[in-house]
Amino acid sequence: MKLGWLALALVLYTAFVIYRVMPQLPERIPTHYNWAGHPTAWGSPDVPWTLLIAQVAGTALILAVPAIGRRAPQLVSLGTRRLSDFPPAAREHIMPLLGDMCGWLAVLYCFLFSLLIRDMIRAGFNPRESPSFWIVWAYLAATAVVVVYYLRRFYRIARQVASEEALRSGARR
Repeated sequence: MKLGWLALALVLYTAFVIYRVMPQLPERIPTHYNWAGHPTAWGSPDVPWTLLIAQVAGTALILAVPAIGRRAPQLVSLGTRRLSDFPPAAREHIMPLLGDMCGWLAVLYCFLFSLLIRDMIRAGFNPRESPSFWIVWAYLAATAVVVVYYLRRFYRIARQVASEEALRSGARR
């Protein structure tokens, strides 16, 4: 849950940045760019607030996944299997890792939105300045690394628990 606090800090930072610059933002700010970095859509200065709401909603959903997994494991997909497909003994070991994974994903999500909103505000003051596309690519790469890392750990735990249960059942015979 420590990572949840970091995600909250990023949300608060983003809200503070938006609040500080709102009075100075022009009436129209760039909200979309083509691959060449030229603005293709414009919006009101309220758009960063809308993105902040999306940041909060997405973060809350990501951080809620472990609670959903405890109450309805059939709703949580872990790669090719659902959480409910794992035996209860494996789920006990997986749940703390699921919380860690969701914490990292929430931090990455908040970081992405913080940087995108910051770039949108910066472009509002200087529309010729193109956004940093590396942000999205870095987010996608980091998210893939986190998901693959934790999925491998989930399946490793499931194999260990299955082999321990097989040893126990073999020792009983």
